[in-house]
Formats: sequence, C-alpha cells, structure tokens
Amino acid sequence: MTEETPKQVAALVVEDERDYAELLATVLEGDGYAVEYAVDGADALERVRSRRPDVITLDVQMPRKSGIQFYRELKSDPVFVEIPVVVVTGITKDDRDMETFVRAFLEVEHLPMPDAYLEKPVDNDDLLRVVGDALRID
Repeated sequence: MTEETPKQVAALVVEDERDYAELLATVLEGDGYAVEYAVDGADALERVRSRRPDVITLDVQMPRKSGIQFYRELKSDPVFVEIPVVVVTGITKDDRDMETFVRAFLEVEHLPMPDAYLEKPVDNDDLLRVVGDALRID
C-alpha cells in the first residue's frame, strides 16, 4: 500500500518590503508551504490569476496598488472569494490610521472581512497558527 504525498499548500506573500517578505516566506517554507512573492497589489493579482494560492498574507500599505485595493478586487471575483487572506501590517491597534484601515474594508458591505489580522513585527509561531487557522489546518 503506497501513501500519497499530500499536496503542498501554496502561499502568496504580498509585501513590498523585500526583507520582510523573505522573513515571512522563510517561516512559511520552514513549515512546508510553497511560497511565492508579490511586491504590490497589481503584482499579486497577476500571480493569483496565473497560479491560485491556497492562502495569502497581505500587507496593506504598498505602492502602485494597495493591499486594500487588491483585497477588494480579489474578494469581488467569485473565482477567488474563498481564498483565505491574513492581513500582516505595520498599522497597529493604537495607530490613528487603524480606523481608516478598518473603515476601508467595511466600506464595501458585500465583501467578507479578512480571515485574520497580524501586526508587524509578527511572531513566527503566531504567523503559522493564524495561517493554519485561516486554512483550517491543525
């Protein structure tokens, strides 16, 4: 009896700061994820359309196309609406931009909220737990 190799979970890290993207990727790859990078929302949309990821970590403040713009486009498309998104951002709960951030997600009422939210700097174990929870993986 042969055991099937489980499918490797594909993660898309959307982050404009290369060092931070590499850090997130290293943590995810160390836990068995296949990781791709996108440097902004426009790049992320192209990558999602060419190879659908199982989960996305998403920075909010990026050049060209922000994480919020990317999120709205992603979740407006019925093909991609079910992809879990974990927001990983430098906007903290105490930041005055937090209200604007939350309002931006809630502005379009028919879109689901992100699956999770993590503040930078992210604890490695928290990242793996939250991504796993978003995927409903134990």
